[in-house]
Amino acid sequence: MKVSLCKHSFPCLPPNGSIFRPDPCVGCGITYDQHQAELLAQEEALIVGSSRDGQCPDCGKSRRLYRFQPPAQPWHDPDYEPPVTFLCNDCYNAAVDAHNALVNGLFEEAAR
Repeated sequence: MKVSLCKHSFPCLPPNGSIFRPDPCVGCGITYDQHQAELLAQEEALIVGSSRDGQCPDCGKSRRLYRFQPPAQPWHDPDYEPPVTFLCNDCYNAAVDAHNALVNGLFEEAAR
């Protein structure tokens, strides 16, 4: 496993890139897209790697449970850690959909 200790800095002001297409990291040279793919792979590894068999707290069925933690939002305090729950696949998908609908609703309401 390769571990990077770089604090990644992606220039996003012309002539060194833009906000939509940042230049590679000035410290290690990794591209912004590679960095985002690595973060996604780490998140997926955490979800699958911590899965276990048990009873889902939402539906009550005995199934494989996966770690669900809603992402932190801009309105949360910097040190706020959203609660972690372990849900079966169906309840996990429902929780993601419900969370996305809540956040989208709040942003739409704020845009009015």
